Amino acid sequence: MSYGDWLAMWDSRIVPGRYSEGQSRWLTRLTPETIAPLAAGMQQKTSPFSGIIVHDFRGAATRVPLAATAFGLREEHFLVEIVAIWEPSAGVDGHAHRQWARTLSQNLAPHALPGGYPNMLGPEEHEQTAQAYGSNLGRLQRIKRLFDPEGVFSSAISLPLQRAA
Repeated sequence: MSYGDWLAMWDSRIVPGRYSEGQSRWLTRLTPETIAPLAAGMQQKTSPFSGIIVHDFRGAATRVPLAATAFGLREEHFLVEIVAIWEPSAGVDGHAHRQWARTLSQNLAPHALPGGYPNMLGPEEHEQTAQAYGSNLGRLQRIKRLFDPEGVFSSAISLPLQRAA
């Protein structure tokens, strides 16, 4: 399947006007202890548009030297994306949908590697975000201080910046 065709599979779910919340976890293996919360999560999802995506991270991507990119995990693993997507409606603030994603992420946490995919971590996941960069964090923070000391290029997925003393 081409990458374009894979992305097109999401066209019916990700449309303008819908809300979303994403969480991620890295798992070394799929075991009964990790599959059980995934299966339960799918049974308990709060929207027909929500879902769980499991990426098998192996092969060439694991052979890239860790310091060559910002990505903080170059060993074989499964990336679990937990995506809550819902339609806006009167009187619904999305709490149940966000809570579904967060609860599933918390249920996987005891079996997960530290961190998670940075592009899927929200502004509240401070510890997970810092760990997502692994041993690259210090180098990335030095670069951030050098080129963006005022935090102009910060976002919801911002690199945790430690100010120089």
